[in-house]
Amino acid sequence: MKTTNKKPQIANIDHRVLVCNCPDLAFEGRSLTERLEQLGVMVRLLPSLCTPEGLRQLRRELSGEGVRFTIAACGPQVNVGLFELLAGGNSLQVVDILGAPNLDSALALLAAHGEWPAAHVPRLARRREVLVVGGGVGGCQASLDLANAGLKVYLVDTSLSIGGTMAQLDKTFPTLDCSICILGPKLVEVATHNKIELLAYAEVDRIVGQAGDFMVDLTMKPRYVDMSKCVGCGRCAEVCPVIVPSRWNLNLKPRRSIRIIFAQAVPLVSTIEKGYCLECELCRKVCEHEAINLADTPTYRRLAVGAIILATGARPFDPTIKGEYGYGRILGVLTNLEFERLVCATGPTQGSLLTPAGRPVERLAFIQCVGSRDRRFLPYCSGYCCTASIKQAMLALEHNPEADITIFFNDIRTSGKGFEELYQRARAAGVKFVKGLPGRLEEDQEGRPVIFYEDQRLKKPGRLTVDLVVLAVGLEASGHSLPFQSAIPAQDAHGFYISSHPQLQPLASTVPGIFLVGTCQAPKDISETVSQGSAAAAQVLRMLVS
Repeated sequence: MKTTNKKPQIANIDHRVLVCNCPDLAFEGRSLTERLEQLGVMVRLLPSLCTPEGLRQLRRELSGEGVRFTIAACGPQVNVGLFELLAGGNSLQVVDILGAPNLDSALALLAAHGEWPAAHVPRLARRREVLVVGGGVGGCQASLDLANAGLKVYLVDTSLSIGGTMAQLDKTFPTLDCSICILGPKLVEVATHNKIELLAYAEVDRIVGQAGDFMVDLTMKPRYVDMSKCVGCGRCAEVCPVIVPSRWNLNLKPRRSIRIIFAQAVPLVSTIEKGYCLECELCRKVCEHEAINLADTPTYRRLAVGAIILATGARPFDPTIKGEYGYGRILGVLTNLEFERLVCATGPTQGSLLTPAGRPVERLAFIQCVGSRDRRFLPYCSGYCCTASIKQAMLALEHNPEADITIFFNDIRTSGKGFEELYQRARAAGVKFVKGLPGRLEEDQEGRPVIFYEDQRLKKPGRLTVDLVVLAVGLEASGHSLPFQSAIPAQDAHGFYISSHPQLQPLASTVPGIFLVGTCQAPKDISETVSQGSAAAAQVLRMLVS
């Protein structure tokens, strides 16, 4: 076979590739230009196009006439308008190499838009399956958008049911609509969609690979109930003799060792918590469908996907750390999420506004910024807390229009659509707002919380005895790291995932092919989380389908 040292020539010598030497590339820009030169491509390496020098050189390169340019840089959604302006009448395309995990992937992306022989370029795998980790409202929205576009979706959640924190809420702000009434139909749509495989009560064991080709190992935890046979009738829970606190109801309500986590759970099947089970087999005897399997064992799955969406959520700040507020010591002090369960019709009091001791609530106080905006704990604002407390104050007035309600605040931050209007409605309804966070809480002889504070507007100290205190706790990172075995998405000092670019690529993680939704990257409210779910789905579709 005859050999030659001549470089292969591209068909059109008027096609030039300009490579941005971006410092955020996963490989050296010079290495990419050298490989392209070996393929006979006319290529130039330019300084980072985010710098004045890079833009000056780009303008000089684009000044030629009758030339077709390919710019290897950030995606076209970032700066294609500027590049087209600089190109004048020349043909121009922008290829996103910032999302390429390695040099071979960048070459494959460019080959798809170039005229050099593709046989000389590694093939870029692009599986059309997607893994969504986290079944809260953001993860559900992303899953539905992807599935409706025709992609296969694996939705994984560690809980017994999808729904996340939103499923625990009574009402949502600013409209005060029933939370589960909004969320429930979406959960059912997820469970019944033929393109979505719901994998609840599962743990992610390992994630390896790169954009377009990830391998994910899962453990499906045993429910000790056959999901294919259980119809969710609840008869097993009626005969179970073991009574324990309900974690889903934040230990405010008892449950049985075998139970459905909540009435609208998806999937609607029972689960036995084996650590509490006496193995009396009463549930097995009463089950007409023979669904009980006390010998159940874990099963394992391996998934091959092209992209991953992380919607793993956040967790509430633990207020026991702030001992001055008496949480865990004073019975009448609750967190804001506990208050949601208290006033919910499916909660411990069937929706009656009562203290944990069973007394009607006549005086109620909310304390803002518990953990948030505190250099000792969470130095950032958690965002949702002000409007959430105002909403809860309005809910309390629905239960008891004569209730005396006070909100102690640092600053009222109601920046969302309709949020300021809700604040004004609360003031008009008689909710009192006191600027100044309390210094401490004590308990009077009747067990009621006593709040010691200083009103910063009136410049004088005060003391307020109430029936119930609600702590507006901040949100912190979940604290649960996923087992990435290759490239690991970066996290900030607080444990939240970091975006590839906070303004231009807010939903892309620092690892190509992995996207971020909701509170896994910062505190957010429901509407913003849902918006991000749809936006992340669109980015995945662009990567895997376009």
